[in-house]
Amino acid sequence: MNKRIIMVKGSDCGPMGRGQMGKQKVYEILVQDNKVTFSWGMAEKAQRQTKVIIARSGQHALAAANEKKWEKVGRGYRVALEA
Repeated sequence: MNKRIIMVKGSDCGPMGRGQMGKQKVYEILVQDNKVTFSWGMAEKAQRQTKVIIARSGQHALAAANEKKWEKVGRGYRVALEA
């Protein structure tokens, strides 16, 4: 059971926002069996931060991935790819 979700968002610029004007943020979620890998960073840079969790089952992994996806959508990200 594999799933991949890639989301993008424009940078939060402004007086209270972080980031640089015109830069894109990328958030990727990769589910492989019961392992979920989250990676994020600037689209222009190859280096990304990563977090890995091991779920009890593949269904729990998918639930964790979907929960994070909707959290990010709520923060302004849009889904660019879901496969």
